[in-house]
Amino acid sequence: MTEGIEILKLLAELGERLAAVLEKEFSALVEKNLDLLESLQGQKVELLTQIEQAWQGFDSEAIDDQSALAAVRALMADCKDKHIRNDLLLRRQMETVKNLLATLTNQSAERFGDVYNKLGRIKR
Repeated sequence: MTEGIEILKLLAELGERLAAVLEKEFSALVEKNLDLLESLQGQKVELLTQIEQAWQGFDSEAIDDQSALAAVRALMADCKDKHIRNDLLLRRQMETVKNLLATLTNQSAERFGDVYNKLGRIKR
């Protein structure tokens, strides 16, 4: 039983750390700080791996303190919501970049279409 409580404490600590990393990740996405965003990915993956391992060794039926278990589950649900929020923001930013590239590529093709022929030589 005491082992279950220790695992709950570990899960709570890991969940808090993950929540902090997800907040930093959101800030990096908003600020478009790619270096920070990249460095946070390793931390996030490591925390998720540790959380997964802790859950695998955990028996929720053996815990007397169901309120602590509910708090950990709520924390994990909050982390999931933050992850989804970050994913949506990242996907929206990627879509914006794709549209911008498509527009620039299309404009470049139209502009150079009048200067060069199909063989890539200057029109006369």
